[in-house]
Amino acid sequence: MPLEESRVSDADPDQLPLLDEEIIAELREVMEDEFADLLQGFLSDLPLQLNRLQTAIAQGDGDGLYHIAHKFKSSCGCLGAARLMELIQRLELAGRRNTLDDAAELLRHARTVAAATVAGLHARLD
Repeated sequence: MPLEESRVSDADPDQLPLLDEEIIAELREVMEDEFADLLQGFLSDLPLQLNRLQTAIAQGDGDGLYHIAHKFKSSCGCLGAARLMELIQRLELAGRRNTLDDAAELLRHARTVAAATVAGLHARLD
């Protein structure tokens, strides 16, 4: 099994923490004043990335879905958005396998989790 596929969990993504507090604390410590800029950049980019995923799914573009999700997954992981990262990783795998049957439902779930993630990240900006 390729390494990438082995990292996708069979667990319910909703059982994962919404945000990884250790990653966020480390980012805040390392980035200091630039931490807020990093979060703002992610928050600004998030709707665009979700829309790009939607477009790829609507067009049946597995390769496009894979590439968009791969990049977005990394951004989520770097910011400690654990639950969203898991869902995006599942979209990445669907794109890689070009099995898009469940992709629209996965994206709906990701949008719901993204909204909660946005709220959680905004709380860290205050």
